Amino acid sequence: MAKRVFLMVLVLGLGFAGGFIGAKLSYPEDDINLLREDLDALTDHVAGVKKALASLEDLPDRIASLEETVATLGKEVTRLKEEREVTAAALQPAPAASLRIAYVDLEALLEEIFAPRASAQEAYSAKLDDLRKAYDEGKVDKETYTKELVKLEVEGLRLQVDWSLSLLRKLKASFGEVAGVLEELERKLEPLEEEVAELEEKAEAGVKEEELQGFFQQYQQLQVVFQQLEQLLSQTLTSGLAKLAGEVAKEEGIALVVQRKDLLFVDPGQVIDLSEKVKARAPEFFAG
Repeated sequence: MAKRVFLMVLVLGLGFAGGFIGAKLSYPEDDINLLREDLDALTDHVAGVKKALASLEDLPDRIASLEETVATLGKEVTRLKEEREVTAAALQPAPAASLRIAYVDLEALLEEIFAPRASAQEAYSAKLDDLRKAYDEGKVDKETYTKELVKLEVEGLRLQVDWSLSLLRKLKASFGEVAGVLEELERKLEPLEEEVAELEEKAEAGVKEEELQGFFQQYQQLQVVFQQLEQLLSQTLTSGLAKLAGEVAKEEGIALVVQRKDLLFVDPGQVIDLSEKVKARAPEFFAG
């Protein structure tokens, strides 16, 4: 029994010792394996370093290439800036030139054109005044006064007709854009002109007292028609002169033209008077 226990203890002791010795003998092998792994990792690292060092050998060339690219890019940026500056300068509005202003004295021009008409009317009115004065003073009798008055009235109407038709024909010749309308108007006036001629014949022959009322009615109707015609032609003439003023202004680079009567103050040094140049464009109206 004691021998059996001894043997069991001996076996257990030998097993423990064997395990301990076995463990001791296995540690150097593991360390070698770990060392090998470390050596392999170190070898890989060294290889990576060598590769990195090899890649750095062409670094100067790459830096030089990069510098060249940067320089090229800088030149392109400079060129684009210059182009932008040129474009911006081209788009800048030109300095505004001083505004040239002019005026036309249309009233003075019309007064000059109608001066012969006004002069003839003044002479005609003077004749009427003299006749009335002579009658009032008893220097002429009623029959003579009536006969002379009829002649003078028709003379005044003829003056009005001749002036209006003359102005109409000048307008027709000078302003082609209204020539067609004026041509038609002239045709419509022909019968009225014939009526005026009939009145002249009656006045020269002498109008009987019982016919005086009808005579003066016809006279007054014709007078109203030709007064309206004269106003219409005057307006047409004003428009024509304004058109000529616009043509002169455009040729001379004038931006604004106004009528003299609308100005409260004019500085001749800064505002141009185009009246004479407009007049020169229509000499037929100023021939006298």
